[in-house]
Amino acid sequence: MRTLALLLPFLALALAQRVEVQPGWVRLVPPVLQDTAAYLTLLNRGDKPLRLLGGETPVARRVSLHRDQREQRDGHVVMGMRPLPYLDIPPKGRVELKPGGYHLMLEGLKRLLKAGEKVELTLVFQGGLKVKVLLPVEMR
Repeated sequence: MRTLALLLPFLALALAQRVEVQPGWVRLVPPVLQDTAAYLTLLNRGDKPLRLLGGETPVARRVSLHRDQREQRDGHVVMGMRPLPYLDIPPKGRVELKPGGYHLMLEGLKRLLKAGEKVELTLVFQGGLKVKVLLPVEMR
């Protein structure tokens, strides 16, 4: 058991070196909304897939993965989003979280976010890897 405890920091470092997070942003929402979205790009520098499970932030009760989608129903386009249990980043690949596609939902905002402030977001990956990022709040 002691050997495993000694190896864990090295395993976490090896996993962390596989992930590159490119700059992103958090959507500024009106004060009447309790949820917002975060966007960024993830690159997997490793030879094995990475699985993003969600995230954590001090500004919201929950951070979950979602995907926007459009459906045709009775001749009408219905837009919505679906929660995802995880998001895989292929080896040597990239996944862009952007409006109209994949994104992180910051649900149950604990306070009003202000344009220009930086939100700390911890990305949680399978295997125990956690990567902290700071994302600016922007009106786009």
